[in-house]
Amino acid sequence: MRASLESASGERPDPAALIVGVNWLGDSLMTMPAIQAWRRAHPGARLVMLVKPKLKPLWTLHPAVDEVWELPPGVRALAAMVRAVRARKFETAFVLPHSFRSALVPFLARVPRRIGPPGHGRDWMLTQVIASGPGAGHEHQCYEYSGLLGAECGNEAPRLRLTLELVARAGALLGTSETGWIAVMPGAAYGPAKRWPAERFAAAGRLLKGRLKCNIVALGSAEERALCEAVAHGVGPGSLNLAGQTAIPELAAVLAKCVLALTNDSGGMHLATAMGVPVVSVFGITDPARTGPMGTAARALQDSVLRSRDIRRDAPEARASLLRIAPEQVAEAAMDLLKQTVGNRPQAEGGRL
Repeated sequence: MRASLESASGERPDPAALIVGVNWLGDSLMTMPAIQAWRRAHPGARLVMLVKPKLKPLWTLHPAVDEVWELPPGVRALAAMVRAVRARKFETAFVLPHSFRSALVPFLARVPRRIGPPGHGRDWMLTQVIASGPGAGHEHQCYEYSGLLGAECGNEAPRLRLTLELVARAGALLGTSETGWIAVMPGAAYGPAKRWPAERFAAAGRLLKGRLKCNIVALGSAEERALCEAVAHGVGPGSLNLAGQTAIPELAAVLAKCVLALTNDSGGMHLATAMGVPVVSVFGITDPARTGPMGTAARALQDSVLRSRDIRRDAPEARASLLRIAPEQVAEAAMDLLKQTVGNRPQAEGGRL
């Protein structure tokens, strides 16, 4: 973070901007390339993220952001936030979610420019409504956010910055090992329609462990601990199960120590890309062209002619398409990806983008 907002030439910096962030881990990470592009275009601006409390730890790791404010529940807390935003005199507010409530704070705080996508009866609270849709070469969801922010981003991954304390904590969680680590993330918050079976992750893990001489670390939430244990047990001795033991910052730091990540279509997939980890992800019928891993160090495997965002949590067609992906395919894709990315992995730590 800069010590001063004044430029070397003495010119006034760009006006401060507020971004109301989206509500899920994966979606938040998909907004980051656009925010990184906005930061490059406005190096003198002060940028504040307004997000739900559960996502504040994620955004404190993003080098393009100067401050992270929590959007607390409750009318009284909302009124206090409106006063805080009004006092800061933001010139522009970008409202990234589609919800009515997300537009309330900038509207009530009278931020002069309020830009966002059309939403649930809230368009009148915005000064500019931008309805962006996929275009040729710009199908990915990240381009919707670049259209809102007016900052063109290419096929870049999100980027996070770790503290030395987080690096040390990750080292303590993983322990000493003479081999590298392969992260396996068998969970997906959406449910079975996005989950490749645990036994297949284990089979792919065994293949890669033998080829790369690495150990496996299974990662996920506390609710996914049994799922991760099945993977760790299936891979065999030397495997580690850290499910439920890592908040978002610790999870990011553990991923940064891995040579590879195997995932589903999940928030963990995007977090791995943000740490510069080569990622192989397995998709059912959700479209990797829309929500797949960003950047060039990633492969999305899919065997389905059907593409849909609107699927039931246990959709049989999604589960069938997942089963058409074999562990051998995942292992081969991983080996091919690693050959192409050796020596090109960016550093997890770093300064402003």
